Amino acid sequence: MLDRSKYDPKIITATPKYNYEQKIVDESKDALCLAVGVLTGHDIEEAINVIKKVRKANPKLPIIWGSWHASIFPQQTLESEHADIIVNGQGELTFKELVETLDKKAPLKGVLGSSFKKNGKIIHNQPRPFEDINKFPELPYDLIDIENYVDNFDGLRAMFYVTSQRCPFSCKYCAEPMVFKQRWSALSNDRILKDWKFFAEKHNIEFIIIGDDNFFIGEARVRDFCEKLIKMKLPLKWGRVSGRVRQMLAFKDETWQLIKDSGLTDIQIGAESGLQEVLDFVNKQMTVDEVVRFIEKTRQFGIKATPALILGLPTDKFKGVPDKEIQRQLDRQWNAMFDLLDRCYGQHCDYDEIRLFAYDPYPGNPLYDLSCELGFQAPENLEGWSVIRPAPWIPDKLRERIKMLQYFLFPYARDAYQDRHIKKFKLLQKFFHKSAQWRWKHRFFALPIEYKMYRAYTAARTMLTGKSATEHQ
Repeated sequence: MLDRSKYDPKIITATPKYNYEQKIVDESKDALCLAVGVLTGHDIEEAINVIKKVRKANPKLPIIWGSWHASIFPQQTLESEHADIIVNGQGELTFKELVETLDKKAPLKGVLGSSFKKNGKIIHNQPRPFEDINKFPELPYDLIDIENYVDNFDGLRAMFYVTSQRCPFSCKYCAEPMVFKQRWSALSNDRILKDWKFFAEKHNIEFIIIGDDNFFIGEARVRDFCEKLIKMKLPLKWGRVSGRVRQMLAFKDETWQLIKDSGLTDIQIGAESGLQEVLDFVNKQMTVDEVVRFIEKTRQFGIKATPALILGLPTDKFKGVPDKEIQRQLDRQWNAMFDLLDRCYGQHCDYDEIRLFAYDPYPGNPLYDLSCELGFQAPENLEGWSVIRPAPWIPDKLRERIKMLQYFLFPYARDAYQDRHIKKFKLLQKFFHKSAQWRWKHRFFALPIEYKMYRAYTAARTMLTGKSATEHQ
């Protein structure tokens, strides 16, 4: 958004590919400002560590915070000595105006979508209206070394790409409705495909990882996108793309076939829970039966589906009851999850991946407010949010069992695991495979001896090769 004839922006990503901390400090010595985009959690700790070093190099440099955490907690963030200005919500125009205002040494009062400190007082400007992102200029890829952003996805050169901003839905565990008021804007299909053509032809990108909160909004938009992508005949596949179950089930079969023909490999869905009452409580706007039908639909068209599930989602049934009743609700969620997965994969474990998480309260939504009622202790300052605090009603034993399912049982139980991943120690791997399938079938998770063997095996492999478990094929 900045006028490049006046300003020389530097984009530095926190990555092990280079010493980003030193780069930031060096560039900050004569900069106009430093801006950090930060999610709740470890990002905050990293940002503060860098800012402390920047303060030593340039004590008067304005520090601007943006992205999710600052948008949810503008007041608390500005109360920290590590923040001077906040960008709240959609930040493109706000940041542009802040830079220009700082350059002119003009007052920040009136810059929509921002908050700032002046003489120890925190001042909040009015919100900025949400803009159609097609009004913004094309992304200046010359500002980055694209090779630093190339990932390896199943042996393919992959690029992470976002086609839209935000989400029009209102799930109770998500901060989107608070921060962006359920507004949504997507790049035009022509603009997206122009970028993809650039990646494929100029940088030999073979796979696009879609980072949208929800890509499949509007069947006509999706059909047009896929038709144009097919006509371009780019040597590209695309995937890791999020969609909503009910919306995609309404698509015609012809649209599903177009999606498949365009090179889509997989779709990720928030299945969340096998209990209908939990889905209703968090306003997921779908049924358990629809999740099963969705898996069947993706199987019909040869598209992989990755369901994500959350255990420990609180509901009104967690309020004012003894611990024994909360445990009963957790057991119900656990059993319902396996009931759902058995309906989806009972005949054959043909999934590519199943994601399973323990619920941890993330601020800025009704489920977070309920979590506080149930005893969650929210941090009182910015630094305290550098660690995501666990929900107190989920026992450590359940969290460890969730880890066992996520990292051992679900990966090893799938039909294709042997062929796709196993190269060495085949007898041991086959034992893990059969054990995982047996445990799932009988729902027996006590005495996880083979899981401990797996952890010892992966730890030894990492020590010997220097690669983590996820880096091994």
